[in-house]
Amino acid sequence: VAKPSLMQKVDYDGAVISEKRHTVTLTLYTKFKYIEDKIIFNLLVHNRGRESLNISNENISIEFRKKDEVSAPIKLEIQPLEDFMKDLENDYFNAEGRIVARIFSDIGRTAERIEFIDPKDAKTIVKMWIPKFLSSADDLEETIRVYEQFEGIVPSLVFKPQTITPARSVTGLIIYDTGDIEEKAEGEFNIVIRVEGEEHRFLFSRSM
Repeated sequence: VAKPSLMQKVDYDGAVISEKRHTVTLTLYTKFKYIEDKIIFNLLVHNRGRESLNISNENISIEFRKKDEVSAPIKLEIQPLEDFMKDLENDYFNAEGRIVARIFSDIGRTAERIEFIDPKDAKTIVKMWIPKFLSSADDLEETIRVYEQFEGIVPSLVFKPQTITPARSVTGLIIYDTGDIEEKAEGEFNIVIRVEGEEHRFLFSRSM
């Protein structure tokens, strides 16, 4: 959850806007339904100056501070695209496996009920479970479709080092692996975007 400062604005979609000599906008990105151990932001940088400027991963830093603890913050690095694509494939493959297991589980329970009931009532039981089968099948088809879509477009969505000319903006996803953070740990992500010497600081809380 975003925790904007008094000097920052929040857009209708939850984007936090930091306006100084340049404008930096950061939004929590949550469209990957089945991805695990990740925090992903959509970053937008707008050059309001008269000269071109360069922006890269070196301009971005993030650390996680646990709630009510004095332990050192955990520094995170932007995950390389190749590693993220592997994780995306694995997480969606696992999700597909869970849906298939659910389908077979439903089939098994239906078979058990039919085995011990009057044959006249069997059709009623089958009709009752058909919507569950169809729903699970639709979930599986949608999960496969979404993964294939992400597989094609994610490389173009990820933030890349580039030059921003005056009055222009660049945007892209910055992805962090949170596997080193305890699953139920609560705290805050502190993100700093440095643009030509000025710092744009963002705060996002994590709660269970």
